[in-house]
Amino acid sequence: MALTVDGIFSLMPELFLPEKAQGLTVSVYYQVTGEGGGDYACLIENGAFSLKREAKPDATSVVVIGAEDWIALSEGKLDPMQAFMTGKLKGTGDLGLLQKFPKFFKKPQKQGGPVKALKDLVSARLALAGAGLKVTVGSVSWGEGAELTGDEAAVRGLVCGLSEPGPALLGGQLRFTGDLGLLRKAWKTWAAEPEITYPATPGGKALATLRKRYKGGASGTLEVKVDGVSYRLDFSPEGLSVRPGEVEGGSALGITDADFAALNAGKLNLVAALLAGAITVKGDMSQVAAYTAYFDADVNPAQGLLESMPARFSAEKAGDLEAAVGYQIEDLAYTMLIRSGVCMVFPRLLKPCDTMLKAKAEDFIALSTGTLNAQEAFMTGKIQIEGDPLLMQKVAKCFKRPEA
Repeated sequence: MALTVDGIFSLMPELFLPEKAQGLTVSVYYQVTGEGGGDYACLIENGAFSLKREAKPDATSVVVIGAEDWIALSEGKLDPMQAFMTGKLKGTGDLGLLQKFPKFFKKPQKQGGPVKALKDLVSARLALAGAGLKVTVGSVSWGEGAELTGDEAAVRGLVCGLSEPGPALLGGQLRFTGDLGLLRKAWKTWAAEPEITYPATPGGKALATLRKRYKGGASGTLEVKVDGVSYRLDFSPEGLSVRPGEVEGGSALGITDADFAALNAGKLNLVAALLAGAITVKGDMSQVAAYTAYFDADVNPAQGLLESMPARFSAEKAGDLEAAVGYQIEDLAYTMLIRSGVCMVFPRLLKPCDTMLKAKAEDFIALSTGTLNAQEAFMTGKIQIEGDPLLMQKVAKCFKRPEA
């Protein structure tokens, strides 16, 4: 069923997270223009949400956007920052509230398999298995050796390490000619390193690092449901397996994407969150809580510095400065937007930016904390500036130095 503007707004009361807005009294007026649009006033008063289909020009924040663009934004087909930069989304009033407002609502993630092209996926997974296998889907084949044939869905599930071959072989979705021991060996390799696409969100990034941060020593199975999508965590003293799926009759932890990211970064106390009702637990609560002790915290100082920039921003020093600034810190990509005396930071890179800084994480941290001189860093190549270097200097003066 196609999304409509009114349908999207009708879901907001159901998706609202009252624990995220305790003590807050604000309003956002959405003026959605064009065919299928309308006026929608979203009101939050001390953790309670209400929606009125009426204009509210005196709202804390006002958004003007076209109906087609609002639907594209809701479907994830239009980047909110890009919409703002290109004028498709116009905001007035408290722009900081507009950046925070989506965090007051659940955003269900669609569960899907890897989005790699089949040819790239199968080739990479055959190389990982190192086995003499030939995989055929339709009229296309990859590899050499004993032949495995089947439909695309069954082949994807198998080579990604997400679906055991037995049921699909019995059901006819997969066919294999050769030594089954060879197929079992390949499956063991694929299952040990499953190919999973995680959401491009803070919680998704935390999920992607779980196996690396696992310290070992635990046993058992736990279901972690992040924004409604279930992941199965199988613990053994030697390693951890993470894959999509529920755990029948087992322990489960239900949590929002933002809270899962905070939990993994050591910023959220599990017991306090349980008592506050921010997360849900099925099964033995003490056993679920015990699993968290088997992971190193997902702490990235460079990411923390980037995300703290709005809090360290000085509107007085910025004056009428407007800029889109990119940061490429190793594998971290962020864009900072300064508009109308407000600083907003987005965990993605929008090009072209007015200016962009590239650096290694350790050099960016040293630069931000004042232990590395900016001019010296630029002259020695520890930081690289693309675009306007003078603008980057002006931007840097708008921020307080982070506390040690």
